[in-house]
Amino acid sequence: MPSGNLGCCGMDCGACEARRATLLKDNGTLAKLAAAQEGSDELPYVLPSRLRCTGCLAPGVKSVTCQQCRIRLCAMENHVPSCAFCDEFPCELGGEVWEASPEYKHNLEALKSR
Repeated sequence: MPSGNLGCCGMDCGACEARRATLLKDNGTLAKLAAAQEGSDELPYVLPSRLRCTGCLAPGVKSVTCQQCRIRLCAMENHVPSCAFCDEFPCELGGEVWEASPEYKHNLEALKSR
């Protein structure tokens, strides 16, 4: 069950380790998360400070991933809090994310059905 703090894509931001570490000012956890992500093709070197995030809908800093998220940018452009409130949901833009993390799409579908 999501925390009620859903991101634009349906991710449960309340369960995000980077967000929790940001809110708790836990730089040790951010450093561990950064070390775990280093070496990927997209993020060859990750500074812990680049993972700070308050959640995609909350005011404040966004992680490098959330800041550039095309789904988040689309929701902002269309003035909707998440894909659940978009007439085009589900769309091709979120398809890859929802295929990799089907629980995100499920969270949005549950929100849309309320």
